[in-house]
Formats: sequence, C-alpha cells, structure tokens
Amino acid sequence: MSRPRDLAIAVALLLAFAGGGCVGFLTGSQPYAFAANATEVDQSTLESTEYRLASSDSPNRTLNVTAGGQTREVTISSEVRKYNRTVTVAPDVDGEFARFSVYSTPAASVAGRSVNPVDDWSADRLVRRLVSSTSGLSNVEFESNRSVQFLGAERTVSEYGARQSMGGVETNVTIHLSMVEHDGDTVIAVALHPERIDERSRVDELLAGLRHPPAEDSAS
Repeated sequence: MSRPRDLAIAVALLLAFAGGGCVGFLTGSQPYAFAANATEVDQSTLESTEYRLASSDSPNRTLNVTAGGQTREVTISSEVRKYNRTVTVAPDVDGEFARFSVYSTPAASVAGRSVNPVDDWSADRLVRRLVSSTSGLSNVEFESNRSVQFLGAERTVSEYGARQSMGGVETNVTIHLSMVEHDGDTVIAVALHPERIDERSRVDELLAGLRHPPAEDSAS
C-alpha cells in the first residue's frame, strides 16, 4: 500500500502533467504525438517569382522520452515543401538549380521540456546538416545577415557561400537560411542557387509569401 506522502506526490505530479496534456503519456494509456502545420508559399508569389512546387512530404520521427519516471514513444510529424526555378548555370547548361525549401516541425515539449532536437539547433548546425545531406555541397562559409519581413515579423536571414556541382559544372552557390518560431512550430526556410544568378529579391519575395498554416490560395 502506498504511503500517504507518496500518494500525495503522485497526485501532484499527475495534476502538474495534466496541465500539459501528459496524463495519457504517464499512464501509457495513449501515444504522445505532435504534428506541425505545413508552411507553403502562396500561389500568387509562386507565379511572380516563377518558382513551382516540386515536392511535398510529411516525414515522421519517433523518439523515446522520459518524464515523471516513465519512458514513452513520442511521434513528431513534420511538413516539407520544395520549390524550384529553372536557371542557367553555364552556356548550354540550365535546369532547376534555383531551389527553395521550407521545413515545419512542431516545437514539441513534454512537462515543459523540449523533445524535438531541432528546437535547439543553431544556424551553423543547420548548415552542417545541409552540407551532409546535399550531394556535392562543400566549402560553406558564412557571408552576412539581413532582415526580411515574413510570418508577421522582421526575421534574420543568414547568407552563406559554397561550392556545388550543378549539371556537371562545378560552380559557386549562395545559400539563404532562416529558422523562426511561429504558432507552435519551428519553421526553417532554405534557398540555394548559383552565385552568378541574382536571386536575392526572389528569395525575399518567397519568404514574404510564406503562409503558416497555408492559406486557401497556397500551392498544394
């Protein structure tokens, strides 16, 4: 039989976790899941920038999380949208080498503790992840920051230079990167294009055209 003090502590813990919707997590009576709202570029912006939706995906990740002495599986569902524009890299070499991707993942927490590793990533770590996951991308160096108004606030966009093979041509490329918190999600936007293409104004327009959650006229 539980001692009165132990019972009181257990009740207090349950009440504390109930405020965060965690009773089912502690008792094991239900899975714990977080899902992000998609972030998309609205259709009018796509038309004016000449970008098109290339792909959409809803990746899931399962983590083991311990809270209140209990370990449970937590599922994190994210949303990814990728957009491309056809540009020329060199004479007779063109393709969809101007790319803009937006990744939305829930800013998930259990009992006040973040459980989504992305929430603690820095811009430099994001760039390292980009390098490791993008074929042929190398020699990434930070160049500058700028401010762009999107998702309801003035946001910092970091710009990097790098090298990448595009259409068989080794070329200098520019990367634009921003990570922000918006309505319970972490939203990461990344643009990549040949350095010889002046794409900054289009990138800033794409950022300004982001909708989270998507508006009815967004691409789908």
